[in-house]
Amino acid sequence: MRRGEIKLSWLLLGSLIASTGTSFVWPLTTVYMHEYLNQSLTTAGIVLCIESIVMILGSYFGGYIYDRLNSQHWLLTAIGLSMGSMFILIFLNGWPAYPILLVINGFGGAIANTIINSLATSIKKYDARYVFNMLYFTANVGVVLGTLLVGFIIDINIRYIFCITFVLFLLFFIIAKKHYNNPQDKENKNVHEKKASGDRGVKTKTRNVVIILFILLTYLAIQIGYSQWQSNLAVYMQTLGIAIGKYSLLWTMNGLLIVLGQPLINFVDEHFKVNEYTKIYVGFFLFTIAFTSLIFAKDYMHFILSMIVVTLGEVITFPTISSLVNNLSGTGEKGRYQGLVSIAASLGHAVGPLLGGLIIEIGSYEILFFIMVVLVVFSGGVSVLLTGVRGPKKKK
Repeated sequence: MRRGEIKLSWLLLGSLIASTGTSFVWPLTTVYMHEYLNQSLTTAGIVLCIESIVMILGSYFGGYIYDRLNSQHWLLTAIGLSMGSMFILIFLNGWPAYPILLVINGFGGAIANTIINSLATSIKKYDARYVFNMLYFTANVGVVLGTLLVGFIIDINIRYIFCITFVLFLLFFIIAKKHYNNPQDKENKNVHEKKASGDRGVKTKTRNVVIILFILLTYLAIQIGYSQWQSNLAVYMQTLGIAIGKYSLLWTMNGLLIVLGQPLINFVDEHFKVNEYTKIYVGFFLFTIAFTSLIFAKDYMHFILSMIVVTLGEVITFPTISSLVNNLSGTGEKGRYQGLVSIAASLGHAVGPLLGGLIIEIGSYEILFFIMVVLVVFSGGVSVLLTGVRGPKKKK
């Protein structure tokens, strides 16, 4: 371990706490605005879209910060934004305070998430695949904890949700302040002098940039399809006579499969050293199968099987993309490209529900699922050609 290097255990604990806190908030958004604040579903959708756009900006800013500024200082500022918004929501959670504070929290959370992923690239004691797999694992443990508890707490009082989230973000702030002193901050503190001398760190090779962009294009297509599960699929299942409670159980199953499956992925990586490109190919294929199966899904069992395949694809692909982007990016641009990973995810969640709604309105759910398959197959096929056919040349 390099002197001053952040310990992985503290990074994982921070990720777990932040993810748990975030998972107390996002499941409530649409229901709270519609049922408690008497706003239309369209209004709730607009708020979520604005939040996603703001999170894209936050992800870009987080990457910029890591590469050029004091990442710990700005990480604490970002966590402070989330803390402040949650504290105010305890006392002021009506309309329009709730959506405004929700967007502020999203901006702070996006900056913090990107910096956390970027800090993971500075850990040299462990293989990058292990680091990102563990980050993904702890984040999803937080999702399971948050989404399981929020249903019980909201029945008592909505203010308790914001109280608990504020306390969790406060713990995250304390951990970040004490343990996230990034050695790279010292390297980046004299930014203007470095620019003047031309010393900006190792830049990413042009060919690697092209590979990263097409992999992230496929990631965007997958996230657009994945966002249908979190939005339009709930309505579709209800039209088929499947209760909303059964839809919620699918997400519980999703979280449990991730928590159980991630250690297995770590075991395979450690003992068999599976090529990262191969893992991504397998993940792309699984998402293609899952989205294709939705075209024919008309009963609950089909949706269960589809969710299982989606989750397997998610476990294999999502953390591997962050790890591969880390390996392909230059030392002076780690934050920038980890920011692009977060941007691809946020953009998919921003445009996915809206795009899906338009396609359903013009055509049908089956057409929507078919288009999702085409998007993943096309972008994934180009990525395979770039990384699979030309990839071996990199080793010469």
